[in-house]
Amino acid sequence: MQAVEVKTLNVTVTYVAAKEPFKQKDVSRSETVNTLKAEVLKAFGLVEGPGADGKTFTYTLFHGKTPLENPNQTLGDIAGDKHELELKLTQQVTQG
Repeated sequence: MQAVEVKTLNVTVTYVAAKEPFKQKDVSRSETVNTLKAEVLKAFGLVEGPGADGKTFTYTLFHGKTPLENPNQTLGDIAGDKHELELKLTQQVTQG
């Protein structure tokens, strides 16, 4: 019996300030961290960059305790052979 290659993932991203996590099914394993991050920020109503009060807001996705710093890394690379990918979004605030 041959192993069937799973080409999609079910992705869940939690953010402490959100009531509900971001959930997306059948995400392509070739989707990048950068693409997912943009979708997650939009879903949570967040914007990176300077705020009106002079503070700069940046957001980082984590897989376990590992920050996902390569925007071109694929979700399939992160998930390995798993069909589910659970990530966490954190906020960093820098004083202006």
